[in-house]
Amino acid sequence: MRKGILATAVLGLGLTLAVSGEEVMQQVDARPTPTTLHGTMTMELVDKRGKSLTRQIELWAKDDEKMLIKFQAPADVKGTAFLALKRPDGSDEMKLYLPALKKVRRIAGSQRKGAFMGSDFTYDDISRLGSLDIEDYTHTLLREESSEEGTIYVVESTPKPGVNSSYEKLIVWVPETTYVPVKIEFYKKGRLYKVLTADRIQPFANGRYQIPTRLVMENVQAKHKTVLTLSDLEVDAEIPDTVFTERFMKR
Repeated sequence: MRKGILATAVLGLGLTLAVSGEEVMQQVDARPTPTTLHGTMTMELVDKRGKSLTRQIELWAKDDEKMLIKFQAPADVKGTAFLALKRPDGSDEMKLYLPALKKVRRIAGSQRKGAFMGSDFTYDDISRLGSLDIEDYTHTLLREESSEEGTIYVVESTPKPGVNSSYEKLIVWVPETTYVPVKIEFYKKGRLYKVLTADRIQPFANGRYQIPTRLVMENVQAKHKTVLTLSDLEVDAEIPDTVFTERFMKR
């Protein structure tokens, strides 16, 4: 199953020490997640000179299988919407609505590896909100690091044969206390390509879930970064399936 940095929950202390990368990532995957998530999100694009561009977004997600993003501001992107769905057979479907053209187009093939709305997230990245399908990767424990909060597992995840991934490997930092991934390095062609960090973790549903409310994706080669900041989050509230449709995208 897909377990993202956003959709995370606390398992608590006293867990058995994992002895392999597979066991660490199984703990990541085993966490309960909100059935739904709704809130607002700020997307800040920052170039190598420090110049920034800010966009306002509304976000809906359900059952780790459906996600809709709608841009609210500024005017040049207002009304643009992105829908990502997980089909029963496990495949993904992605659609982008462009209000200027009044058309919905499918995002398929190599387009999924392209930049999402000029950001440092690809369409694949944003559809997963920084997560990965655990079963699509082989996981190796590289080392354990110490921090003020306790042990952090550092795991290398490589795509299994036949898996179409944008990256040749990922290095994931997972604290033992929460099993909430806090950092992911993405590698392409043998080089570090991007780094995702998650912070400003806040509890929801009386501590059942801990959700990082800021994600920073930095393209270390282009010296460009994208900052996603979430606010006004609601979890486990009713969201009808009609939200995740082309009709709702166009509203």
